[in-house]
Amino acid sequence: MTTVHRDSSPDEIRAWLIERVAYYLELPADNIDPGTELAQYGLDSVYSMSIIAEIEDQLQVKIDEMAAWKYPTINALVDYAENLISEPVHSAP
Repeated sequence: MTTVHRDSSPDEIRAWLIERVAYYLELPADNIDPGTELAQYGLDSVYSMSIIAEIEDQLQVKIDEMAAWKYPTINALVDYAENLISEPVHSAP
């Protein structure tokens, strides 16, 4: 399995997300279009939340619980994650 991190490029994150979605759907990665809404593939809420948790773990960001619904495609999730990565990290006082 491929891994990604905060310094990964958007293309690397996209490829990783395609791989993860394909895994959950038990489909070849070549069958996953990053511009297609994940719901059209039949990805249920449990798998969507699992993918969100994986994004958080891999990229060390906090993802909005509703992200899978607000950003319904892999491309939209990558853009959202990239915006989170680019935000400065604030330490607690």
